[in-house]
Amino acid sequence: GAWGVLAAALFDWGTGFDYFNGWSGWSCVQGDNGCKSGAFAEAFGANVMEIFIIAVWTAFFSLLVFVPLRVAGFLRADSETQEKGMDTVKHSPPKAYTMEKPADPEVKI
Repeated sequence: GAWGVLAAALFDWGTGFDYFNGWSGWSCVQGDNGCKSGAFAEAFGANVMEIFIIAVWTAFFSLLVFVPLRVAGFLRADSETQEKGMDTVKHSPPKAYTMEKPADPEVKI
């Protein structure tokens, strides 16, 4: 995620640390007089901004989905299920965690 976006700028092996290849392939980003100096800072700043925008976008749409679900009460198990535990109520077999010896002598533990 975020590391991949930052790594794309950090490990862009261009002409030098102050230059940036980006979408230019093996040639550096061009300015008026050849390779544009300072392009790395612009690219790194753009990647940091991209991480921020993705985080805001994700938070917004997560809230858009989860707040109504929470208000409607769909994100929580009922009190009885919480008291008994989800393993006991929802999962089978109900004896999955018992440590008693089985009644059948053929069953080995």
